[in-house]
Amino acid sequence: MPGAPGRAAPGAIGLGTLILAHNETGALQPVADLAERVHAAGGLVHADAAQAVGKVPVDVADLGVDLLSIAGHKLYGPKGVGALYVRRGTRVAPVVLGAGQEGGLRPGTENVALIVGLGVAADLAVGLLVAEADRQIALRETLWHSLARAVPGLVRVSPEQGCLPNTLMVALPGRVGAEALETVPEIAASTGSACHAGVHSPGAALLAMGLDADTALGALRLSLGRSTSSADVDRAVPALVSALTGRPA
Repeated sequence: MPGAPGRAAPGAIGLGTLILAHNETGALQPVADLAERVHAAGGLVHADAAQAVGKVPVDVADLGVDLLSIAGHKLYGPKGVGALYVRRGTRVAPVVLGAGQEGGLRPGTENVALIVGLGVAADLAVGLLVAEADRQIALRETLWHSLARAVPGLVRVSPEQGCLPNTLMVALPGRVGAEALETVPEIAASTGSACHAGVHSPGAALLAMGLDADTALGALRLSLGRSTSSADVDRAVPALVSALTGRPA
């Protein structure tokens, strides 16, 4: 059937691409639904799974994608290495020509050390996937409920369900997230806003989601990891409460 996974016909009308897990909010996107619609129109589908692989189960068959990309450092692998899954039968045009030993797709020699490192990181991630996700979800919810109790008006931007286990984006309307973080150098976090030459503006993705500018400007993305402990969360809460409210926790 034209446009079905693995059947990249010459007449394919184009490429549909979607991030699997949103890099700011952690929300898991409906890639399978997109794939069905794009294939029905005769196109191919790519998913950016850099944020998702190693944190939640990712199955190319369930997603129905033709192409899927990952980044090594996002799953505790080496920086500077990634991988592209290409469904059998899907043709990929090279960006740089040369080197027949690479199937005509890229010139140069593969970095074996980084590739092995990515493979080892993937193996470790598989073994930790369920238990570590459950642990991080518990820490994330503790963090959210502790902050929500102490900070009036705090908005949860990340969804409670269908979200990466390690990601919690919150926002406090009327407070600039970047300025709040500047008061707590001991907290390594990011904001949902863009800053150019000291001028803060709300993140485009958050505005597109329907958040008003005042709320989007106050966004903070709080991320957990394998090394994050409950003691870390306990230490972070009062610091974040103080940063958001402007008073000691």
